[in-house]
Amino acid sequence: MKLSAWIILVSLALLTGCASTLLRNGITNDDLPKELPRDIQDKFEIKDAPAVPAPASVGVPQAKPVKRPPKASKVHLIRNKTVIPVPAAFAWPNRRPPFDPIKVGERHVFVITYFGVPAATVRLDMLPFKQMNNRKVYHFRGIAKTTSVFSLVYKIHDTIESFVDFEGLFPLRFHMRLDETKQTRDSLELFDSEKGQTYYWNRWNHKTKGYSETKNFFPMTVMSQDSLSALLYIRTLDLAPDSVHTFPVMNEGTNWDAVITVVRRESLATPNGQRKSILLKVDAKYQGIAQKKGDSFLWISDDDDRFLLRLEAKVRIGTVVASLKSVGMLQAGDDPDED
Repeated sequence: MKLSAWIILVSLALLTGCASTLLRNGITNDDLPKELPRDIQDKFEIKDAPAVPAPASVGVPQAKPVKRPPKASKVHLIRNKTVIPVPAAFAWPNRRPPFDPIKVGERHVFVITYFGVPAATVRLDMLPFKQMNNRKVYHFRGIAKTTSVFSLVYKIHDTIESFVDFEGLFPLRFHMRLDETKQTRDSLELFDSEKGQTYYWNRWNHKTKGYSETKNFFPMTVMSQDSLSALLYIRTLDLAPDSVHTFPVMNEGTNWDAVITVVRRESLATPNGQRKSILLKVDAKYQGIAQKKGDSFLWISDDDDRFLLRLEAKVRIGTVVASLKSVGMLQAGDDPDED
């Protein structure tokens, strides 16, 4: 599986292009390929959420009735000798936690260090709610940018956006754009749990390898997370002592499982002093087989906020660390696209 610089910097072990003007403009409906069937384009169209959304009914789908595919479409899809059955029917679940730690307007800012040297900053924003397929969705955005010094070695100015179902807590649409020294890349994934498939469109322009483009449908495990939503989904889990959580992740047409193990509670030094935290160990499992590529850990605050405090992963050479620099709320008048 290809690992982008963004995945290494931000999602780290969870998952172990594109001019800057596009980055600043954000994701729009024009990014959907026109050759997609009209019903798919409508299903994944981004809309503004209603000014006063109706309260969600626990366990009751908000989406309008969906026409089920004919029986002939229930043939198993096969890729890499792995058979994933297409669901005969999909019921939109309600997996809302007792207390929601994810707040609209929230902003995490991280400093990424490599061999102890500041290499980049990463910003994660929780933008205002949107609507997709008549359902309320979270809108998450992350922007990574290398420091002026590290840019002399390798320059990164990347963005990713994820639209996550508010009740089900799984993604519907994921978009990644990379603007880097050796590559630009524009990657779109549409997650259709009702049909058990994802649409993947990747446009990649590499400095030495040239341009390539991939467009295809792939089978997927229903309610799979993407590379950003996986990081945020962990914040909603019941992280009881010694508990283990496994959930599916879909990335670039490949399904795998993230395995999250609660190691212990401990005090962690942060920019705002010592803070109670939960230490989690992160592993990847492909087709039931654990993949060991170095230990990876995630610390989150042991309180109702469940802030992301620190991420650490051993990569091929050295260790990459993401440390929380600040966390706060966007203020009125702030530009969410501002670097």
